Amino acid sequence: MARRKQSRPEVEQVETYIEGVAKNLVDRLYGPKGPAWGTKLTELEDVMLAVREALSEKMLAQALERQSATSEERPEPYQNCPSCGQPVAAKEPEPRLVQTRAGEAQWSEPSVSCRRCRRAFFPSVEESGD
Repeated sequence: MARRKQSRPEVEQVETYIEGVAKNLVDRLYGPKGPAWGTKLTELEDVMLAVREALSEKMLAQALERQSATSEERPEPYQNCPSCGQPVAAKEPEPRLVQTRAGEAQWSEPSVSCRRCRRAFFPSVEESGD
């Protein structure tokens, strides 16, 4: 039985673009005629899984870097200390490395501190997944 694809609206919006990127990658990997005759399905699958992993890690890193670059646009709940409610002050970003379902994610994490509580906070605290 075929596995049902998980669809998300964000992905559906770029589906046509993804098809073009996939075609371009296959062309670059195997040329316009595709993989050589006799190439095993498992060999193709190994390459596709490696491409998927690399693409996922690169996209995740870029998305996280872009998000952290907009730390001055921090939403209201992240502008105040969760303990005392006082405004927090921005600090120098710190390197962050997390293992995710999509692979390794590394970025510069914007951090803030509360002068009153003397606590430092990272907006995207690592939580255990379901």
